[in-house]
Amino acid sequence: MRRPLCVFCAGMLGVELVYAFLPQTELFVPFAAFFVALCLLLCIFEKTRAAALCILLGAAAGMASVLYTENRMEQLRVRYAGRPLVLTAEVETVSDSYYPGIVDAVLHVKEVNGQTVSFRVECETLPDCEAGQRVQGRFTLAAPAAGSRVDRYTDGIALLAVPDEDKPDLEVLGESGSFRARTHRLQQKLSASLRRRMDGSTGGVLAAMTVGDRSHLSAALRSAYRGAGLSHVLVVSGMHVSILCGDILSFLIPYEWEQSYRSRKRRAVFRSLLAFLLMGVTGFTPSVCRAAVAVWVSALGVWVYGAPDTLTSLAVAGIAMTAGNSYAACDIGFELSFAAVLGTVAGGACVRRAREWYCRRFWKKAKNPVRRPWCLKLPMRLWGLAESACIAACASAATFPVLVLRGLSVSVWAVASSVAVLWLVQPMLLLGLGTAFAGLVPALAPVYGLLSRAAVLLTGLMDRWALWLAEKPGTGLYFDTAYAAIVCLVLIGLCWLAFRWKVRLRAAVPCILLTAAVAVGLGNALSRDVVHIDLVGSANAPAVVITQNETAVVLFRGGASTQNAVENQLARRGVQTVELLVDLRTKPQTVCTLEAARTVRAEQMAANTAQELRCTPARVEVLRTRGGSLARLTIGNRQFVALSGNVELAEPVSAQWLLASPAKPTAVRYGNVLALRRYDWLESGDALPASLSLRRGGGLKAE
Repeated sequence: MRRPLCVFCAGMLGVELVYAFLPQTELFVPFAAFFVALCLLLCIFEKTRAAALCILLGAAAGMASVLYTENRMEQLRVRYAGRPLVLTAEVETVSDSYYPGIVDAVLHVKEVNGQTVSFRVECETLPDCEAGQRVQGRFTLAAPAAGSRVDRYTDGIALLAVPDEDKPDLEVLGESGSFRARTHRLQQKLSASLRRRMDGSTGGVLAAMTVGDRSHLSAALRSAYRGAGLSHVLVVSGMHVSILCGDILSFLIPYEWEQSYRSRKRRAVFRSLLAFLLMGVTGFTPSVCRAAVAVWVSALGVWVYGAPDTLTSLAVAGIAMTAGNSYAACDIGFELSFAAVLGTVAGGACVRRAREWYCRRFWKKAKNPVRRPWCLKLPMRLWGLAESACIAACASAATFPVLVLRGLSVSVWAVASSVAVLWLVQPMLLLGLGTAFAGLVPALAPVYGLLSRAAVLLTGLMDRWALWLAEKPGTGLYFDTAYAAIVCLVLIGLCWLAFRWKVRLRAAVPCILLTAAVAVGLGNALSRDVVHIDLVGSANAPAVVITQNETAVVLFRGGASTQNAVENQLARRGVQTVELLVDLRTKPQTVCTLEAARTVRAEQMAANTAQELRCTPARVEVLRTRGGSLARLTIGNRQFVALSGNVELAEPVSAQWLLASPAKPTAVRYGNVLALRRYDWLESGDALPASLSLRRGGGLKAE
């Protein structure tokens, strides 16, 4: 059996994903029993015995990782949850919150009551501070809600922290000296140096591509790149690591200098160190960590005389990244990274098969290949473009199941964009990196100016392409998750049958493409006119996003971080136009800058007044009282109510669904609740949905 580590990794990751997403009490045990029985059945046959054993061993390792993760999280909950503690922690990331002077932060706890520990918590109400600082104060820790545990655990967040209301005693201890903090400060310096002589949009794109700083990236460009199928360019991933490591090394150590084994070992060590530095600078994202581990495995292969193998390196990276935290396999960046690498490898295999067929057909059988007609020689000269298109198509096809199964929109222009502009990524990365480092040295000011102008020119070309393509139809296709799962299984089955039966590419590829086109068209037709209602943002002040086709209505509550969540949700649903924005806040601390065709702000309405507006997804009624505001949505024969502040009415408003917030809704008479978490005033019971889907025939699906 070839590549046993790959089969082992598949079994390990499969168990981790199934355990995370299936209800363990109902479906996991029967699934596990069926899986073990199937593997034991395969062990009977000699041809599949080795693969079945590797899968079983991988599944056992995955189960061990799951049990280790669950046990560690449970110990932290039992030991620390529910009582005030003095925490000493390092601030890893910060984002804006609803209230001024407050940030939403992820903390790496180093000490609890003076005892050395190591785990991560999230604090949504931390007083203003910066990433890379050390803080100390009294906090109360709590376990995440059951519905959000997978997302929290994926990021390594074990508990939620709330500063003690009576005696927070929060103190900033200064800058942290850890490797992560140092690399974060280096990242910020490089980002500021890169953007110093550039406008906001260009500098934001280059900073995101080069050093992973996405804080200066505008929402319009982020949406345009996603619609053009180029969102992976704005995230530092394995592609960026490969380009930077390969090109920098090629510049410093030319290939003709490394003919000896000793030179190759030195090159491997230098590549490993550079990958480690890039991993730290970019914030230890899963895609970069995966690429770094793959680089280290390749370097180890050089030292032990092993042949390089992409799939084996990928498998080792997956095993290493999920061994300590089984929920890391649920990270969408992790899944997209792995899928893209698999698609790239598959594209390379298709290219090799096509090249072999072409050589047998036109070159080896020709009596005089030099004097053949130009029409037969032309494809050979354009082989590089054809290879790029094939690899891009395979990578896009591999990431398609991940996107649709995770509820994200897809773009039909992804392959075209990859072929058209991805050649710009390499020079943009090198120019951006050179500009950032040159800006740190005053003596290199002339070089800095030259490099920055060249980087701005190339970045402008890519920005214009993304903005132009984002206006075309097909930039945001959204599919129902269940339907997408069936389509993905059918396409995977067809690909496996074509490979198993050794079907020729000229027959297999058109059939698979035709099936995919029909499935995508049918899925798009089935999802038309479906109304989606989603609560996004902070649980303390969630916004409501109502989408239908490419239009949306937004009921806004929250702050800057909530606006980012709204923009991400609009992109997930493939929304191009926000018909109506209703800002329900009567005393907003921050300004909502979301672009919309019509905007209604509760703070500008007189007390005890109402407005009624009609939009494509829903009919909206907005009521302003002295203490707060209320919005009632009418979609078909169903009504939904959202409140902000303290709303007092003479008679309660009736609705089928309450779009809940932390305040107790005394002014609403409701039947069902849509909420991001269970609030204190809610009755105990089953988990609450955070999303609804309403179909034209009246069907309703809660998620």
